Amino acid sequence: MNPPVTAPTPAHATTLEAPGAAGAPGAAESPEIPGAALAELARLTGTACPPDLRERIVTALAGGPAPLPAEAGLSDGHAVHLRLRRLAESLPGLQEVFSDTELLAEVGACAGAADPSLYMAALSHYILCAGSVLTLSGGDRPAPALARLEGARARGVFMVTEIGDASSHLAIRTTATFDPERREFVLHTPDARAAKFSAVAVLGLPQTAVVCARVLTGGRDAGVFSFAVELSDDDGVLVPGVHVSGPLSAHALPLAYAVVRFDQVRVPYADWLRDSADLDADGIPHDPLGTPDARLRRTLSVGQALWATLPTAMAAMARGAAVTTLRHSAHRRSHGRLAPGAPVLTYRTQQHAVLGAVAEAFALSCTAGTARDTWSAAHRPPEGTGALPARARADARMTFAPWSAVDRPLAAYKAFTVRETARLAASCQHRSGLAGFLDVNRLQSWQGFAHAFDSAGGDSTLIMLDTGRALATDDAPAESESESETGTPHHALSPADPAWWPAVTRALQRRLTADLRGALRARTEQGLEGLELWNPLLGRAQRLGEVYAHRLAAENLTAVVAAAEEPEVKQALPPLAALYGLLQAERLSGVLQSAGVLDASTVTALPALTDDRCDELTPHLPLLARAMALPDRLAPAPLGADAYAAALVEETAARANGTPHHATDRGRTA
Repeated sequence: MNPPVTAPTPAHATTLEAPGAAGAPGAAESPEIPGAALAELARLTGTACPPDLRERIVTALAGGPAPLPAEAGLSDGHAVHLRLRRLAESLPGLQEVFSDTELLAEVGACAGAADPSLYMAALSHYILCAGSVLTLSGGDRPAPALARLEGARARGVFMVTEIGDASSHLAIRTTATFDPERREFVLHTPDARAAKFSAVAVLGLPQTAVVCARVLTGGRDAGVFSFAVELSDDDGVLVPGVHVSGPLSAHALPLAYAVVRFDQVRVPYADWLRDSADLDADGIPHDPLGTPDARLRRTLSVGQALWATLPTAMAAMARGAAVTTLRHSAHRRSHGRLAPGAPVLTYRTQQHAVLGAVAEAFALSCTAGTARDTWSAAHRPPEGTGALPARARADARMTFAPWSAVDRPLAAYKAFTVRETARLAASCQHRSGLAGFLDVNRLQSWQGFAHAFDSAGGDSTLIMLDTGRALATDDAPAESESESETGTPHHALSPADPAWWPAVTRALQRRLTADLRGALRARTEQGLEGLELWNPLLGRAQRLGEVYAHRLAAENLTAVVAAAEEPEVKQALPPLAALYGLLQAERLSGVLQSAGVLDASTVTALPALTDDRCDELTPHLPLLARAMALPDRLAPAPLGADAYAAALVEETAARANGTPHHATDRGRTA
């Protein structure tokens, strides 16, 4: 084992020591890390999934996307399906997985860290497809669909996006026309614009889709519902009337995508995921939700389970990126003339970026926990069922997209965590030099996955637009002000206080909300409405939605810091939280100054305050790195090894021989 890496002598130098092997000649002594502190940090950053079940998941995923012998000669799509089946074998049944938020989130965290393409397949299967069946089946749960999906015997996919128009979710054109004589639906794609897009270009495999379509009956438009549709039979042969294009590639998230059209495909009545709605004997619709928008919100409510658990996967990727980059920076030497041979982590700019990534990854983990808690508390299914109640406000409006109307905080958590993770991973790539862009070091796949999900799972820009619009128009002034005025004002706090950044974001949200309301009032008085009213204000609405998400994340972080109990954790987390707030304030300094929340002198002082927090955080890096690291078996990467060059060569040789291994198990820093 290499001796501990110690930065040069300046007071700001950073040390990340390597653990010594007991009894090994010349082994380095590392600071003792209390097990209780590690356990508490693991609890604060991870899920409540039982350890034995987590171990089964990790074992099923060990080694990540590297091909197994059984996958030799298979296409990428078939290999992903084989890995999905292997993952399913480690898990309980569909209903138990879907109804257990912590388990569902753990599956996402482990699969996302190990193999982002597999995670995309898993979330489509477990959350969007099986989740829709379990949530929206009403009294006629389609047992055939569940039976095919169980154990991933058939791969489950979800089809809502139509390729021809923006915001297609608000105007779905795929139709499901009711045939009263046969009590069946006829699923049809009216033209090329209405063709669906999904990861279904894996021919030769059984696939079942949940398809969102507009129900037409007796000349009436009954609204948008989901249908469980068999795309291909047990032998993988496409069902008559289902047309799948050739594969379309997306490098950021490699899966076998395709465009799908339906030509008069018959769907049994029992496979209509009708929820509380029904058709009488004459085909007249009866829907207790009352309005098409309410029905659309309910049909798309399955997205809530995605938004509740996706942040956990994002946080796992962020922790993996931050910790491996921290370790690499502690051992990677620079030959710049200022300090030849010094570790790159000696430099302040590197500290701000890399220690900042650790702080941001921890903050994302706190937000992920809040997202899970929000979902669990509000959507706990009745005993013995997988049905979930609707959460959206009855008066929630859909303007740019349906997502914020379905669930405002969860949609905001989704948009915020994917954007922050993509930015964090990209920064870690840059700070790792060439190594950051090599696939074997994983930063590229994590960054690509997070970046792809800026549009997938509900477009993040549209989420922020609708969130800002709703804060300014749907909420009463007293309601929105009360949620952003709690706590001590920011001007009464030091920026070194973890409570400072939440107070700043509350003040900024309040100011931006008032400004947008004033602008809307003035333009409304001019007689403007619709696009004329909103077009010049869209940037303001989007910024308000983004600040709302920043506020939620800041408050989630400080709540976790306040709840810490172990002495070592109570010492480590305040500077970590303060560092997070300072770096976020610097990124948002323009809007903070233009809104009058921070003055120029405060913004000018931020870099020096960040230096101080880095120094304060340095002694706690071994604890944080150990607690936040992903299991080596789950996401092995040479980047985190003490001797990176040797580990890279060894891993590359092993992969060339078809036996990838965990080269980073040896010489790994604490």
